Amino acid sequence: MIPIFIASVSPFSGKNLICLGLGLKFKKDGYKVGYFKPVGFSPVVVENVLTDEDAVFLSRVLEVNEPPQSICPVVLTDDLLRRLTSGEDLHIQQKTMTAFHQAAKEKDIIIARGLGRLSGGTCLRFSELDFIKESNAKVIFIDKFQSYLDTLDGFLYASRMLGNQLLGVVFNVVPSSKLSYTREILTPFLKKNGIDTLGVIQKDPILGAVPIREIVNTLNGNILCCEGKADELIEHFMIGAMNVESALRYFRKVSNKAVITGGDRSDIQLAALETPTKCLILTGELYPNASILGRAQEVGVPIVVVRSDTANTLEVCENLSGFVSLHSRSKIQRAAEVVGRKIDFKTIYEKLGLSK
Repeated sequence: MIPIFIASVSPFSGKNLICLGLGLKFKKDGYKVGYFKPVGFSPVVVENVLTDEDAVFLSRVLEVNEPPQSICPVVLTDDLLRRLTSGEDLHIQQKTMTAFHQAAKEKDIIIARGLGRLSGGTCLRFSELDFIKESNAKVIFIDKFQSYLDTLDGFLYASRMLGNQLLGVVFNVVPSSKLSYTREILTPFLKKNGIDTLGVIQKDPILGAVPIREIVNTLNGNILCCEGKADELIEHFMIGAMNVESALRYFRKVSNKAVITGGDRSDIQLAALETPTKCLILTGELYPNASILGRAQEVGVPIVVVRSDTANTLEVCENLSGFVSLHSRSKIQRAAEVVGRKIDFKTIYEKLGLSK
């Protein structure tokens, strides 16, 4: 059994993307794949067991038939932190490794997903670095495009700490304008320092898109029509706060969008519905008139009513689009395609001694 640990320099860098893409590729090539998350931070109860929401999602997509407590044995909650800070010995190391060995039974490969940095979990007295060393895992480090200095520092530090346990690194969410620089300058620099670059993944509009359902849930909104389209993906958010002529010109330029406007702006709402719009988000908890609702139903555009004002609504939606969630069927398929094309599986298989 080969453990592969996915870590990151910074949070929300795309660890789930890599876990999902690797797992689906390994399964496609005939390997028995397991999944493990030592520490979860999105509590959810499944089968009367406290576990992690992302761990449940990924284990289901990868068809890992293990009980929740074996997939994610430790979940960060206020109660756990209270017990920890009071000095109680929670036996995290023993609990984690027992669950890991259970999850790894009869598997060829087990993919483990970390919190991020190697120091993660230090307060639990069993850090990610401790887990990597004890499980003898091979590690892939990932980082999203932000500061190349931080990314390089993180990759080089990981190499120093892990030695030959570092399988390689992945640059994620790279803007098209930075692709050549990443491939021609940074990748050779890392190679000179003994680090293989396993992938350079360009910023992807579909992976960064937000399902309408996620917008509704986050804003605590009310969907008035076309609920069957709640899993459609929104790539762009536009504010409707101008005159109708300007709005029509503005809205026609962008497709796969949600238009955010006041619930009392029926002129803007109608203009949006006459252009390639996937969702109308009406702010101020003001409801549309019957003609707008009827037209939205005709063209199949969901209308969502939210309590917050337009500026706050836009901020929340843009933050959502910066956080890549894979919890939709279209994103799962896209993740598999992107990782399959952009990750150097030839090098991974050679380093792990695997055959296709």
